[in-house]
Amino acid sequence: MNAGTIHQGWATRLREFSSRNAGRSTRLEIDHDELGAQWLEVALTLRGVGVDPRDGRVEIMLDDGERAGAHLTHSIRAVTDVAVLAGADGRDQVLRIAHPGGQSLLTLV
Repeated sequence: MNAGTIHQGWATRLREFSSRNAGRSTRLEIDHDELGAQWLEVALTLRGVGVDPRDGRVEIMLDDGERAGAHLTHSIRAVTDVAVLAGADGRDQVLRIAHPGGQSLLTLV
């Protein structure tokens, strides 16, 4: 399987995830072997998640609809896996983006 095929599957999965969850409140955590676990944000709203077709980078776009200009785009290179974890009620709970040395976890609140 070539990289384009893998990324196309991720793009579809992330587009569907974004459609289901846009507007939900989030917490974004990065876990890295060298840095440990760190929160990047704990109260922004999901706008969307996508794959840059040029290099396969996954971008998580968040903002605060109440404050103009308050936003965050977390860009993840060298992605090795994309997974969506659902809660017992079937709703999406966590988006996990794996990369060498760690992962980024977007928890939906």
